[in-house]
Amino acid sequence: MRIHVISYLLGIILLAAGLSAMAEENKLKPLSDIEYKDDIAHFDKGSDCIFSRSIDNWTILDDQRLILYAPTKSAPYYVRLNLRSHRLKYIHTIGVYSKFDNRFCPYGGNSLFIDGDRYTISAIKKIDKDTAIRLINHNKNKANLEHLPVG
Repeated sequence: MRIHVISYLLGIILLAAGLSAMAEENKLKPLSDIEYKDDIAHFDKGSDCIFSRSIDNWTILDDQRLILYAPTKSAPYYVRLNLRSHRLKYIHTIGVYSKFDNRFCPYGGNSLFIDGDRYTISAIKKIDKDTAIRLINHNKNKANLEHLPVG
C-alpha cells in the first residue's frame, strides 16, 4: 500500500515539474524590434554547417530566412537565403543540395531547392531552442499586426 502511495506522489511531482517546464517555455520574453534586428544582423554572419541528411523539419521566418532543425526540434539552425522568395511562406517541401561530403554550409555553392528554384545560402548559425522560439514568435506577432484593419 505504501509503495502505491509513494508511486502516485512521485508521479504527481514529475507531472508538476513537466507542467512547470512547459509554462516556463511559454513565458519567454518577447523580442523588441531592435533586439530582433540585432540578433538577425549577428546571425546573418553565421558560417556553421549542418549534415544535410540530419535535416528533419523547418519553420519559415520571412521571405529570406528560416529555421532548419537538424536532427530534431531541439537543435535549430538559423538559415538566410541569398535571395528573397515570396513562395517560401507557402512551401511543403525543401530540397537540399550539398556539393561535398553531405555537409550543408553557407559557402561552396550549397543551396536549397524551393518549388524547383535554387537558392544559395548566405548564412547558417546554430541557435538555441529559446532563441528559435523567440524569433518565430516575433515574426508571428508581426504578421498578425500587419493583417489588422486600419481604422
